[in-house]
Amino acid sequence: MNSKKRTTLSECTISMGRECEDLSSFLNGFGFEEEELDAVLHELNSFRTIPGTTIERYMNHVINTIEEDDRHAFLKGILVGVAIRKAVEALEQPDLTEEEMRINREIEKLGLSG
Repeated sequence: MNSKKRTTLSECTISMGRECEDLSSFLNGFGFEEEELDAVLHELNSFRTIPGTTIERYMNHVINTIEEDDRHAFLKGILVGVAIRKAVEALEQPDLTEEEMRINREIEKLGLSG
């Protein structure tokens, strides 16, 4: 039996507060219009309201609706989105404390001597 927890879309998507405004400004800087962002967010929010919808089901829905020629661009978009999210997470992490740096050095020493 597979006990892996399935993540729902509502758990994965960003809240529609200040983060959305920042995302909107960021995307506007690349030439995306507000209407384009609104249309995509509307579709995403509509699909999220279906109980039990998982990220896998949503991805399958999206993948099945894009043209074969657009798959490369879609995949590139996913990878860019992941890279942006990782960069944001890295910026949000506080600097290591002296104690954490000391522990990291000890771990590195153990790894080199082992």
